[in-house]
Amino acid sequence: MAFVMFQYDRPTDAHRWNDYNQQVRGWTAQLLHIPGAVSFMAYRTADGASPDTITMLEFDTVEDARKAQESEQMQRVLEGLRSVGVAAKILLVERSPFTPEPFQA
Repeated sequence: MAFVMFQYDRPTDAHRWNDYNQQVRGWTAQLLHIPGAVSFMAYRTADGASPDTITMLEFDTVEDARKAQESEQMQRVLEGLRSVGVAAKILLVERSPFTPEPFQA
């Protein structure tokens, strides 16, 4: 299991905030149509820390995630984010072999 993680701050300017909100569902749909995509999850920081948004696009393999990271579909989403003032940091991550499944309390 591997993930393409986006880390960014949502726009604060009212016009760009509205543009972002109007487009975010479409970007999510585009990401889920990338070959090999399994699921998508987004998180917001609860304490206002930056970056304030973290998304996880899941793939079965690191190779699938790597291909997705370089895909035209992902580049279009990143261009859309840039058009509303969002500079996303992109990371390719996988689960650690020491914690392949979550530990339960």
